[in-house]
Amino acid sequence: MHEWLEERRAQSRMQFEAIPFAESREWLVSGEALRHQTGSFFSVEGVQATSNFKPLNGVCQPIINQPEGGILGFLVHVGDGDTKWLVQAKAEPGNMKAVQLAPTVQATFSNYMRKHGGAATEYLEYFTATNAVFAADSLQSEQGTRFLRKFNRNCVAELAEQIDEVATCFRWLTAADMRTALRSDYAINTDARSVIVCAPWLYIAGDGVPFQRDEAIQLGFDVSYREHSEGCSAGQLKDFLYQMRQDVVLVTTTVALNALDGWDIQPSRVVAAGGTVSPLEVRHYQVKAPEREKTEWDQPLMLSSSEDEVVLFSQVRDGVLKFLLRPAYELGLTGGVEFGPSYKAENAHTQPDWLNELVRARTGTPLVEIRQSDEGGRFMLACSRYAVERLDEGVCLPEETGSFWVTLGDLEGLCREGGLLTNEARSIVSLLLAFA
Repeated sequence: MHEWLEERRAQSRMQFEAIPFAESREWLVSGEALRHQTGSFFSVEGVQATSNFKPLNGVCQPIINQPEGGILGFLVHVGDGDTKWLVQAKAEPGNMKAVQLAPTVQATFSNYMRKHGGAATEYLEYFTATNAVFAADSLQSEQGTRFLRKFNRNCVAELAEQIDEVATCFRWLTAADMRTALRSDYAINTDARSVIVCAPWLYIAGDGVPFQRDEAIQLGFDVSYREHSEGCSAGQLKDFLYQMRQDVVLVTTTVALNALDGWDIQPSRVVAAGGTVSPLEVRHYQVKAPEREKTEWDQPLMLSSSEDEVVLFSQVRDGVLKFLLRPAYELGLTGGVEFGPSYKAENAHTQPDWLNELVRARTGTPLVEIRQSDEGGRFMLACSRYAVERLDEGVCLPEETGSFWVTLGDLEGLCREGGLLTNEARSIVSLLLAFA
């Protein structure tokens, strides 16, 4: 897997450079928003929030408004005692190392409808045919700090036969290859991670029941996968999420970029005003990518000013290894909240002091950690440290309304439910599947 991925990176001819907004040949840049001349794809607009939840009230920022959904889909084939996944080595301007492993199909509605004037999306028919049968199919949210109520379709179609690879950027990988990629830095993109955790986990195990390998058994993953926690089913957490959304009372209003309080539109970027430190800014890029459906284009991308950190705490509780999910309050999420990982550095202002202190003190012992760059088609080198950490049984954490300790058995069902777990929660759960 690594050898082939490095070959694809060496052969990639993608180039990009930042340009002033006025030099764009495809985007209409005004004080209102950044919009594509076709009215398709997405726009970058201003948004302001009002809420009775203090950390969200009054927040103003640029945000990606992309109401159309995309398809994130894997083709899999089960046979000869293993499951194989058809992956795409996809070049994105914002990816670390340029090329990462992506789903078989990773395309927005505008892209697969060819509104960019480029080539057709390979393998699309397997996900759009009226008689297609899916092993997994759900609408899942995107990053709520960057997108405004954005969802993509996450799906997996199982094929009776292993079809041909139509180009050198596609390859069938074994389940073992996929597990290796899941615990490797910058190897597999967040879209792929999301689809994998939404699929039946036996596909990533490849040869039977997940978490039966020696390393998984030593960590207690096998027992955690067999167990379920009372009150932690997808239906029960969905009801709880609905109640949290009623309590938050979030109202988001789109506003013109030039009227966005605390932000400036400069010739080549949208940035926080007056030298204020912000976790994001917007710049415009010219991209050349001979290996893509469209070989040249320009677009805005969001930059992050620092590396983010995402942590999922685990702990043996009542003899079973469990994982801590907490409410993630983000203005771009539907109703302002979904269940997220235990901790996300960018959301520190919405999290309790004890949690931020727990992470700063490095209380947990990492079970697995990676560096990841998120959504390279919309973000420029937005890097995060993802870590699953284990707390000693003697570490006592406050009991919180809305926080849940769940088993691996619980997590599989929760990941299948659309709109329940954040993008970051699904990404960090994918690290656990490296042990499947």
